[in-house]
Amino acid sequence: MRSVALLDGGLGQEIYRRAREVSSPLWSVAVMLEQPEVVASVHEDFIRAGARTLSLNTYAATPTRLREQGMLDRLEAIHQQAFHVLESAIKAAGVDVDIAGCLGPLVGSYKVQPDRSFEDLRAEYDTLARLQSRADVLLIETMTNTLEAKAACAAAQASGKPYGVAFRLEDNGKLKSGESLSEAVAAVAPYTPTAVMLNCCDPEVVTAAMPELAGLYPHVGGYANAFTSVEAMASGGSVDALEARPDVSPVSYTREVHQWLADGATVVGGCCEITPTHIQHLADSLADGFTVVRFSQLPR
Repeated sequence: MRSVALLDGGLGQEIYRRAREVSSPLWSVAVMLEQPEVVASVHEDFIRAGARTLSLNTYAATPTRLREQGMLDRLEAIHQQAFHVLESAIKAAGVDVDIAGCLGPLVGSYKVQPDRSFEDLRAEYDTLARLQSRADVLLIETMTNTLEAKAACAAAQASGKPYGVAFRLEDNGKLKSGESLSEAVAAVAPYTPTAVMLNCCDPEVVTAAMPELAGLYPHVGGYANAFTSVEAMASGGSVDALEARPDVSPVSYTREVHQWLADGATVVGGCCEITPTHIQHLADSLADGFTVVRFSQLPR
């Protein structure tokens, strides 16, 4: 049977939905500082649903974003807390999973290219990789331009860990920077990531692009979001303004994912608004035709 690495779902959004009265530009990181038990319960639910690679809750905890909030002095403590809550969830679930360090956009999601040099970006990603050095693997996520993606890949490659890089595509099939999918893959291929993926775009966008992506790199994958639109956040708004698509049910999402698998994907999961229920339905559907593995078990 084919091996497929099953990631978790929309960690940050699920945390935010369960939290009590927390509104912050730091999103789920703020919840983790005030209500760590909420974060642990979300991790545990994704593990019990069948996910075998779990992301640390550090997506928004970049030095740039923490500096903007006057919290840079808490950078290391936040990362330590993220490990603590995920490790407690793994212990409670009693399942062997990969811990994935998260290297997301340094400034914010859905932006164009930061006005920064490769060296400057690389230095910040080096810091994040160091802070997450206890992770089994690294996931570079929601990349909208090749400069930032290459800087993150350089840091991840230097760590020596298995890692993946995921791009976000707009409805036109290109990155926010205007670069094509083939240009994006060509930019990161020299860094030899374990997999190149698509994430945090509509399921239909991933479905349309997967055949091309599968022809560009040996291991590919996808994990889509279920937002009605991200424009409010892309324009500087907060996560509070985002809404879930009611039509992306566990059944419909699983149908899309199976099309990605048919087109060559070997890594699947979910992004924002993809819940433990979605992942459970997906995991159940994989039981007969696939061997579900951890990301670290994919060939490198």
